[in-house]
Amino acid sequence: MALREQVEITREVTKSAFCQARQKFNASAFVALNKLWLQGWQEAMPAPRWRGLRVVAADATCVRVPKRAENVAAYGKGPSGDGSAVMARCVALFCTAGRQFLDVTVGRYDEGERALLLRCLGVLKEDDILVLDRGYPAWWLFAALAHKKLHFCARIENCSWPTAQQLMRSSQDELIVHHTLKSQSRKALRELGLPAVHSVCIRLVKVPLPNGKFEVLATSLLDEQRYPATGFGALYHKRWAIEEAFKTIKHHLDLEGFSGELAHCIEQDIQAKILMYNITLGLCAQAQSLVPQNQAEDWQVNHAYAVKHLGRVIVSWFKGCGDELVRVTQSLVETLAQTLEKIRPDRSFERCHSTGGAQRPRKAYR
Repeated sequence: MALREQVEITREVTKSAFCQARQKFNASAFVALNKLWLQGWQEAMPAPRWRGLRVVAADATCVRVPKRAENVAAYGKGPSGDGSAVMARCVALFCTAGRQFLDVTVGRYDEGERALLLRCLGVLKEDDILVLDRGYPAWWLFAALAHKKLHFCARIENCSWPTAQQLMRSSQDELIVHHTLKSQSRKALRELGLPAVHSVCIRLVKVPLPNGKFEVLATSLLDEQRYPATGFGALYHKRWAIEEAFKTIKHHLDLEGFSGELAHCIEQDIQAKILMYNITLGLCAQAQSLVPQNQAEDWQVNHAYAVKHLGRVIVSWFKGCGDELVRVTQSLVETLAQTLEKIRPDRSFERCHSTGGAQRPRKAYR
């Protein structure tokens, strides 16, 4: 209806024909389009770097999918283990400075975020720094990243590692650790087809928090002169951008509002919405450059508003009108430059852990 600029709804393709055509369409087409978009975007708008490294955040999110036998076979029986709530697990790599998803891998809920992470490392380069949340640290994973020559910075959960506890009790700000891998870790590496190394070397950094407490970060950046300990707090804070990105695609792009019920439809929708998000944030960056300098320090383009109005541009793409596309895109960018929200730095809210345990399935924030 929108493509033909009609007011009345008409059906020109049968439901059966549409379903048959969709079965022949692979979600990898959207992945390939996203790679082309990223290549062009990175050449046109190179992202700022942290001490010469591109900061890439990795994190996982769970997506509720329709409760069908085909989806149980594809994604597992979900968190309850009985198929009452079927969920897929997605792991994403996100360029924090450019606000772009580099890759999203969709897998089974029971596959685990560490295993899924290893499947999407091919898009990373040696001059990237992978920032990981507290759910990722494992000696075998650190060894795997070292084998692939990838830098990382990861938070140690509750300082549960003996070496992290040693650092917390000391007056030192950092500590170099040479860890001998146990047989279980070496077995995990062999199962991944990687050489079972016997040891791995990392650097632990103690970071002060605004509330007076400390957290410990593990990193492969061993050069204390080039990468001083005082800079790692700000580095890890950049990871929050992927949390906001998950919130946007889940709530404003309605990630779980699938247009089909089977696995191939689900993965098509997920990859298509990732591409939509990346293009939208590209338009937001263009709009931000139009904001007057005296405003840009305190105000930014409203990303949620931009996501909701991207459809105007998409219709022009499908219509294939170059002049129309340029006109609509310019009009949208100018509108976005006038639709701003206040920047509120250093906001934080105390997490409430008194709800009696996590709900299954959890209400989606990310």
